[in-house]
Amino acid sequence: MTRSLSKPALSRRHILAGAGALSVGICLPRPGAAATTIVSTIFGGKFEEVYRATIVEPFRKKFGNDVTLKLGSGAQWLTTAMVSKANPEIDVLWLAFPESIKAINEDLAIELLPTELPNLADVEPIWYDTYKRKGVGLDYASFGLAYRTDRINPAPTSWGDLWKPEYKGRLALPDLTASGGYETLVMAAKLNGGSETNIEPGFTAMKKLRPSVRKFYRSNPEAAQMFERGEADLGAWFDGRTWGLADGGMPIRFTVPKEGATVGMVSYHIVKDTPKMEVCKQFVNFAISVEAQEGFCNGMQYGPVNRKAKLVPPASERVPPLKDLLMLDWFKIEPQMSDWLDRWNREVVG
Repeated sequence: MTRSLSKPALSRRHILAGAGALSVGICLPRPGAAATTIVSTIFGGKFEEVYRATIVEPFRKKFGNDVTLKLGSGAQWLTTAMVSKANPEIDVLWLAFPESIKAINEDLAIELLPTELPNLADVEPIWYDTYKRKGVGLDYASFGLAYRTDRINPAPTSWGDLWKPEYKGRLALPDLTASGGYETLVMAAKLNGGSETNIEPGFTAMKKLRPSVRKFYRSNPEAAQMFERGEADLGAWFDGRTWGLADGGMPIRFTVPKEGATVGMVSYHIVKDTPKMEVCKQFVNFAISVEAQEGFCNGMQYGPVNRKAKLVPPASERVPPLKDLLMLDWFKIEPQMSDWLDRWNREVVG
């Protein structure tokens, strides 16, 4: 089932706020405590640069503890966490969908409690409950439609516009293995009466769309190159990536389809047997604080999970409100991914 994101009920907010108020000192550093270094994960490039400047370094200065960041991919980090489960090599997993859901299904992470992470009181419940409280989001990106303004007029307004004949040979869409791939397939299903548990209409629609696709990109840099080189005029892509090209001078814009943009999110998961549990909780609590959220989300132009964090231009003008977003049910998607990938390779790109 897809959930439209809206404000939480007051009763839950009051409960979390009360719990946080009772325990504001839980994650404060202990006077005289020796410095501890924990291991976490991160994507490279601008993400790493902004993350170090707005979260890791301020955390180190404020608490005296440090974070070693492992670069790589979610699949690599998840495999490492599973193999080293009894003696963790990674203390805090930082993962995107679907690896975040796999981590929960593999029972790798502890439950995060507002009595131990007081800033959870200020997090929109959708960014916490989505992970069955065994994780919490850092930020959210929107996955919708990117288009070249010098070649597409009027602007697209619906996911269904991808199937318009005038765009034949002009589309950039994610391969199922790329970020946004499963989201695109599920949205194709939903446009045609399907869902996360009825994907057949999605495969039928994607097979019809195949002649219009210039290329199924396998990474975000590859998608960027397609737009830069004029190989694609319209595509399914992330808002922050699109605005990054626009800020570099490219005539490109991001739009939220009328059906809603799907949510892309990275989240924190503290592994069960880390020997540095207190500092891990301290770090995650700091990362969802107003200070860290405002610094990172304004720097990346992504949405904050902390409802008290304020965006400023240009992020405030570009990040869609929660009412325009859709959260897919990844707990229904994840168990089917292998079968879907086999079908995708045979029927869509094969």
